[in-house]
Amino acid sequence: MEVTDREVFEIAVNAEIKAKEAYEKLASITRSDIIRDELLFLAREENRHREIVEKMAERFQSEEGTPRKIEVSTMGEFKVIAEKMAEAIKKPTLNLDEVYEIAMEAEKVSERLYRELAGYAANEKTRVILNMLADMEANHYAILKKQYDYLTRYPELYKEEFYDQLMKDINFNF
Repeated sequence: MEVTDREVFEIAVNAEIKAKEAYEKLASITRSDIIRDELLFLAREENRHREIVEKMAERFQSEEGTPRKIEVSTMGEFKVIAEKMAEAIKKPTLNLDEVYEIAMEAEKVSERLYRELAGYAANEKTRVILNMLADMEANHYAILKKQYDYLTRYPELYKEEFYDQLMKDINFNF
């Protein structure tokens, strides 16, 4: 496929939109306030990433380079993970373990996508922005991984509404 830097940004914008939509959908169907807040935070982050990418696309529009033939192998992985997430969300009962596993995988794939696209950037500014976004996706993975570890370590508390009430009742003032 031949792409310009502008098209690279369009791929990135679409990836961010899909991630935001997935987190918002998950947030809308979870019963846990804490999990919902975390998912909405990640949705806002993905929206910020989209805004960054769109601004960079506008900024570099006048500096558009000559189209080059590239192979974006990560796009196939991204499509597969998007389909997995859509299937998980459609199930009658939400399996948080599965959803977190898919979301973590999606963040890893997004990180690889940005790193791969950075390798095709026509200039250093574009490369820096794409690598920065890759780093942010890695941070999202870390956030999800931490919550997933809690979820699997304390399933009897974490998956129940009791956990939300417990966390609200804890007084951290000693």
